[in-house]
Order: sequence, then C-alpha cells, then structure tokens
Amino acid sequence: MTTAALLLHPAHATSRPALTGDFHLLSGITLTSPHHLTPGVQRLTVNLDHRFDAGRFFVRSDIRNRFEASSDSLEWTLPEAWLEFYFESGDLRIGRQILKPGLSLIQSPLDRMQPMDLRSFLLEPEDVLRRGTVALEYSWYSGDSRIRIILTPVSTRTLMPDPGSRWFFHLPVPAGIPFRIEKPDNRRRATHKPQAALLWNTTNPGRYELQAGLLYWTPSRPAYRKQVLFPDLENPLQTPELLFTESYFSSWILTGAISWEFSDAVTATAEAAWFHDRAFDRIPEALLLFDWDNPDLTRIPGIIQILADEEDDFISRHSVFETLLELRYSGSLLTLGAHWSTQIIQNPHPDVIQDDIFHLLAATARRDFFRQRLASGLTVAFQPNGNDYWIRTEHTYDLMDNVSLSAGAHFFGGPVPEPNYGHASFGSYRSNSLVHAGIRYFF
Repeated sequence: MTTAALLLHPAHATSRPALTGDFHLLSGITLTSPHHLTPGVQRLTVNLDHRFDAGRFFVRSDIRNRFEASSDSLEWTLPEAWLEFYFESGDLRIGRQILKPGLSLIQSPLDRMQPMDLRSFLLEPEDVLRRGTVALEYSWYSGDSRIRIILTPVSTRTLMPDPGSRWFFHLPVPAGIPFRIEKPDNRRRATHKPQAALLWNTTNPGRYELQAGLLYWTPSRPAYRKQVLFPDLENPLQTPELLFTESYFSSWILTGAISWEFSDAVTATAEAAWFHDRAFDRIPEALLLFDWDNPDLTRIPGIIQILADEEDDFISRHSVFETLLELRYSGSLLTLGAHWSTQIIQNPHPDVIQDDIFHLLAATARRDFFRQRLASGLTVAFQPNGNDYWIRTEHTYDLMDNVSLSAGAHFFGGPVPEPNYGHASFGSYRSNSLVHAGIRYFF
C-alpha cells in the first residue's frame, strides 16, 4: 500500500484544477408513537483538487442545513484545506487535514486522534462526519514502510449533540436535579495545547500490515467537570443545579496494530492502545442516589461535606487499555465481519461510574446486487454491560452514474440506563428508532 502511494504522485504528474462535489438530501421518520419527521441534512460539498509538478492542493467545503430552529441552522465548514509537497523519499502536508491511523472501521482504539461531528451522526456517511485538524505532517517512505511525524498547534474537539437534541447522550445525573452544559468558547478547539505523534507502518502486500505509534494527544471527546450550584447557600434543601463543563486532557498514548491476510478473502485484525492518563466521571454513590425531590434530612450533612471536600470537580484520571479483534471475509459480492472491542480501566477510583471492563460486540454484512448497482448493508452492535443494542441497515442504488438513492433504518433496544450508568447506551435512544431515505447527486 505504501509503495502504491508513492506511485500516485510522480514529480511530472500535473493536471488542471478539478472541481467536484455532491448534493445530499436525507430525511427520516421515527417508528415509535408519536411519530416525528426527522429531516436529516441538506448538504452541498465542493472539492477543489489541483495537482502540480511538486505537489498537490486540496480543499473540501461543506454547506449544510441542519433544520434546527435557530439562526445558525445553515452552516459552512471547511473540513479540509491543505497543501502537499512531494520529495524524493517523502511528503510534507500542511493545513487542515483528516487524520485517521486505525485499521478497523468500527471503534478503532487507534482512532482517538480523529475528531468527529456527532450532532447528526446516524444520518450522514462517516467520511463526511470527520473533522479536519490543523497539522503539519511529514511522511518518510522506505520500501514498504512509512514513518509519519505529525505536529498540531491546537487540538480539535468532537462536536457533541446539544442537550435539547433527541440524539443527546445519557449523562449520570442524581434524581431530580436540573443540569446544563457549558461548552468551550471556541467550538473548533478542545485545548490550546500542542500535540505530536510519531507513527510507523509497514506492509507486505498479500500478507500483513503492521502499525505502531507514540502520541502526546488530547482525545477528541470530552470529560465533564461537575459543579453542584445552590441558588441559596443557606438553604441546603433547595434543589441545586448541576453544571457540566466540557473538559479535555492530554495524554501519552502507545498504539499497535496488525492486520493479517490468511487468504485472498479472509483477514484478521488486532489493535491495542494504552492511554497513560484518561479522564472519567467520578461521582460518590451518596450524591448520585440522593433524591432532591424527596430528600432524606439525615443525609444532608454528609452531602454537604462531600461537596465541600471535592477538589477535582468529580473527574478521575487513570491509565486505560483498549483492544480490538476483528475477522473479515471479503468475497466478490459479499463482505462479512465480526468485531470485539474492550476498554479496561486500570486501578480506578471506587467512585468512578464507568465499568472497569466494558465490551462492544458487532457484526457486519454487505452484499452487492444487480451488477453492483445495489449495495445492501447490515450492522448489529451489542453492549453486554448494558444489555443494549443497535441494528442498522442501509441500501444504496445507483440510479445513474451520478445519482444514487438510499433507504435504511436504525433500531435501538435495551433498558433505559440508570442514573449511575456511565456509558453511552443504545437503550436511551429507544424512542429514536427510525426509517430514512435520501438522494445524492454527484458532479
């Protein structure tokens, strides 16, 4: 793969600027009563790609209408805008670019450097949801191996659903307490801390691919500092407000991966990542289970003492080990996959609400029909810890060379998470199960 990449940009390859893009319209309707129309996205994407003697200039621009009842429903984003220079043994790329080092397409532990836009994550293709990071990346090639050095002046955050959105995720909140979330002033950045990564990969075509990396990076998804605010400090029985503040913490990260081809059709992939310092929610059980609607007066002094003694805003930082195993079959028309990922928190604080060991199981299937004009896909994800699941099916038909139609559905199931459940839960989206349809025009 690395050798092939070198052949794609010889010094003499010059072309005129190419202007391409697509328009995507997609909407859905929920399956549970009362039924809600869920207009997904109207999105216009325009790409400018110019290759010249010594490099390449690329820009991708998106204009979206999210149908939100606010003045910023129509938004313009610039996911990519970079300039690349080709040298005899390497490439130098500068600008806003997509960074995706993992081998797996599902829950890759190596993919923590990739910020996403999750505000409408169910209804848009994953490649569209990836956010660009301002970075300098130098790739050095030697045979079938590549070494990448990546430097970024600031970290880019993942955009989470707004609290009023039906896709807002579950937060552990004591019963009866209203809450609000404060986001960083700059929606583009997680922190102003610089980041760096040293990544290596090598490929033996037809046999294996290896990856390893050392990163000082800020995971793009936030942890939440928590403050309990009393309107009247002299009246502890008055219902307080819980303030969540998005917070980001840099960490040293070691990564490794191997993808082995047993045959032309069967591939096994294993990935692992060790985070020296990841942030987790820490809430004492006495506070989490205290009912402010029907308070037990004998427990009030203990609650006040917990709040007075807290110094870290109920965040705990621990080493974490993440693994992934994947087996994939790729035939001429049929692709099958089985996936198992695990997160292990090492020596967590007793008040950390996330499970010490958390699993995700997934299976995927894709089949092409009608001379590959119709592609049908199915993904089933199950989380044993919460006994919750997500079933996704999608079908895309190429009506013409530049027009495709799509239809699909999302089904969510499982119990509604308890207040002390610290993970994303498919069960919390049970009322969001939906069917959707769309059309996409390419130019």
